[in-house]
Amino acid sequence: MNLSTYEWQVQALRSDASIAEIPRDPYDVPVSLAQTLLRHDASIHLTPAQESTYTRAMAMSRLKGPCCCRCWRWTAFRGLSKVLIADRPCPAARLAVAIDDLEGCGGPDSPPTANAS
Repeated sequence: MNLSTYEWQVQALRSDASIAEIPRDPYDVPVSLAQTLLRHDASIHLTPAQESTYTRAMAMSRLKGPCCCRCWRWTAFRGLSKVLIADRPCPAARLAVAIDDLEGCGGPDSPPTANAS
């Protein structure tokens, strides 16, 4: 983990504090939240228009998906994406920023929110 990247990620996630499904720390996702997001991934079925929003958001994200590999984070944050799209009509650009803010693969980079503009 790159400390300066981590610091701005945590700061950026504060703006989403009102959304219970978004972890407060990209490297410390509570097990109960991860389990909930995994269930959302399995139970929420997006409409074609919502799928399009998801596809556009992932294309805009730095990793081109909810994680760098198809691990538990990929599936959990795909579940988070489905919640944000289906229940909170989140636009693709905003979803891409949220996914970038949650990136947990480490390494230095520019702030994700700067990449979305």
